Amino acid sequence: MSKVLEKRWLSMYLQLLDFKKNYGHVDVPAKFKLSTSLGYWVRRQRLVYNDGKIDPLRERLLLLIGFNFRLLKFHDWQQMFKRLGQFKEQYGHTHVTETYKDSQLHNWLVYQRKLYWKGKLHHSKIELLKNYGVDMKNKTINRWDDKFAKLVEFKKEHGHLLVCESYGADRRLINFVKGLRRTKGKISKLRRNELEKLGFDWNPEQTVTTMLNKERASKQWLQRFEELRAYKNRFGTTYIATTSKSHKSLAIWVCAQRNSVDKLAKEQIQLLERINFFDDQEANSYRNRKNRIMNL
Repeated sequence: MSKVLEKRWLSMYLQLLDFKKNYGHVDVPAKFKLSTSLGYWVRRQRLVYNDGKIDPLRERLLLLIGFNFRLLKFHDWQQMFKRLGQFKEQYGHTHVTETYKDSQLHNWLVYQRKLYWKGKLHHSKIELLKNYGVDMKNKTINRWDDKFAKLVEFKKEHGHLLVCESYGADRRLINFVKGLRRTKGKISKLRRNELEKLGFDWNPEQTVTTMLNKERASKQWLQRFEELRAYKNRFGTTYIATTSKSHKSLAIWVCAQRNSVDKLAKEQIQLLERINFFDDQEANSYRNRKNRIMNL
């Protein structure tokens, strides 16, 4: 093992000693606010231990300070339930929050709820927890439903799901949407269907780019139309020979409109009709195609 890695491990071990001095235990939560690296390091030690790959000396050092290598599901259930009883006796309820000093108790309750919703918690334990007033709702599921409801409200208000600060979305909803896109492959089929039915866009960058391109093309088309209207006012016709030197680019555009009548939007056709674009003698062959589009 390299000296750099060894120094890193000892540095984290010393941080763990400081944690024990301040909190009286070494069960550092994974998302410990003062040091997320310490929380993840502690989790890593348990994973390495359960894989049978931990260095014997490191194992002894951790055991000396009361480190618990067992994962939450292997905690003594009755002992944890007793600690829950002590909590209820002190506070009058069983709503153990994430910020409570006994993070192990909070995590244990979270795990009981997960087992309950997976149908893996024995009915006798369910009865004990419910009799204590433990809310067995799955907090993760509820949180997803709450965020989805806010997503529905956002669409009702703005007419789209481009969730960003520009449209007044709060940071939690923005992060929720980013998380959905980042973990698309892990989201259940039912939830993906709900999102797609709502009109959720998994690739907003591409959608925005398409929207901008359409908007840009529309502006360019209107500019050309105004040029053609000015030409019609001056010369009394919308026909421009492609051999025209003074209006060559406009002539090419006019020719493109006549050759792609089937692709024009109804609004564009209506504008062209205002300047009798389809009534010029040279445009007779395009009238039927134009009429067919307008009758769709």
